[in-house]
Amino acid sequence: MPKILLEKITQVKPFLDERELEPLRESIDNKWLTEGPWSKLFLERLKEFTGSPYAVLAPNGTLGLFLGILALDLPRGSEIIMPSFTFFASASSAYFAGLRPVFVDVDDDTFNIDVNLIEEAINENTSAIMPVHIYGHSCRIDEVIRISEKHGLKVIEDAAQSLGVFYNGSHTGTFGDTSAISFFADKTVTTGEGAVVFARDEVIYDRLLCLRNQGRKKSGSFIHPEMGMNFRITDMQCAVGLSQMDKFEAIRQKRLRIDTLYREGLNGVGDIRFLKVENGSTFVPFRFVIRTESKDALISHLEACGIETRSFFYPMHLQPPFRGNANKSLPVSEGLYSSGICLPLHHYLKEDDIYFIVQKIREFFGE
Repeated sequence: MPKILLEKITQVKPFLDERELEPLRESIDNKWLTEGPWSKLFLERLKEFTGSPYAVLAPNGTLGLFLGILALDLPRGSEIIMPSFTFFASASSAYFAGLRPVFVDVDDDTFNIDVNLIEEAINENTSAIMPVHIYGHSCRIDEVIRISEKHGLKVIEDAAQSLGVFYNGSHTGTFGDTSAISFFADKTVTTGEGAVVFARDEVIYDRLLCLRNQGRKKSGSFIHPEMGMNFRITDMQCAVGLSQMDKFEAIRQKRLRIDTLYREGLNGVGDIRFLKVENGSTFVPFRFVIRTESKDALISHLEACGIETRSFFYPMHLQPPFRGNANKSLPVSEGLYSSGICLPLHHYLKEDDIYFIVQKIREFFGE
């Protein structure tokens, strides 16, 4: 019988402590709860960190992508190409912005969009491409940009999972016309909910400012030159975000250490396969992900041992609202779902936890 832990090893646990409480208390003491001084500082910190000249905040990553698409003013009903292996928000944000998501398959080693399949999906109705930087490393974004420029298409980067990831020296999210990085609770840096949206130029940036703030660039005016809604976040969230940014390097180093321990402990075990990091990309592990044909049985074994697991994403082209939005079968995306397991990876994991997880996996494979 597998040994059962008294306390479950959780999949996600945000790295929060007293360092977040101090600025949070200050925000409350100052009675400035909506966007204000902490928001301004957080936004400047993000711009400096990523090298993006134009950025706005958003309530979450899904709405960040939605804003990024709206700011490009793409033809309603036109098509946007994206990988099938991604979180639902990539497709839903495009749908609610009036676009039709069209899905292509991903690379079997990196799980990122297969750039060799993009051009065959382009037609007269295509207006944009949404590459996704999956699981903490960059896709071949330079190739995506090359294809977009060749065909006159816009690029919206889904960089939700890639804060701190650089590709050939530039931060993910700074290549496309717009992009969004998420600060959800499971992300490297969290504000609970929240996101930042980047823009390539000032024209798009001005549109973002109006779209997110009731059709005006600054609050306090009751003249609204354009249409917009409320996509602001709170100063309390940004106070937490600033403290989280101070911890970024410690978080990154811990995640890389956990990734190394898993790889060393599971190398050559059973039929396990690892994610391959894209050439030219840095790596800030979002999850530790493995593939095995024994997925369901291994998940049951680990859960019985008190180890929380998660499956990979269910392919977008098989999701009920989007069936038929692919030109053909997408075997890699389908295979990733049928074989993929996410193992715990967060700052509070101890090395003994990793050794325990590795031991239970090795036992499952009879090693």
